Amino acid sequence: MIYFLIYLFLEILFSYEFAKLFTPFGLFLEVIFSAVVGVFILRTLHISIANNIQKVIHREITQEEFLASGLFKLIGAFLLIIPGVFSDILGVLFLFEPFARFIGKKLFKTKTEFYYHKNNFDNDEIIDVEIIEEIEKKL
Repeated sequence: MIYFLIYLFLEILFSYEFAKLFTPFGLFLEVIFSAVVGVFILRTLHISIANNIQKVIHREITQEEFLASGLFKLIGAFLLIIPGVFSDILGVLFLFEPFARFIGKKLFKTKTEFYYHKNNFDNDEIIDVEIIEEIEKKL
């Protein structure tokens, strides 16, 4: 609830300052333009996802980058459709690859770990291996 109130406050503040600077008609045009751009991105998202699938197949990008780029383009497009200046700023940030990779790296940061432990049998040559696979972006 507190995050929504902070978001609402920032949205009103940014919209007010934008309207003061560019007039209410400029704010109206900005809202309409950003909504049109957001809808266009949503309508062409399947092309971007298809290109990224090809990049994953050819190992040009990792699975984490694929997830981050698709997810953040979707979120960015929805934020552009929502009326308001602050949501548009966030939407544009989510559309930039470096920002999406940075956030995706933080969200999807995992690694592969191997846990070796002996079983309960008397044979010392038998070792149970449990592999817990987690994804980590290698630089």
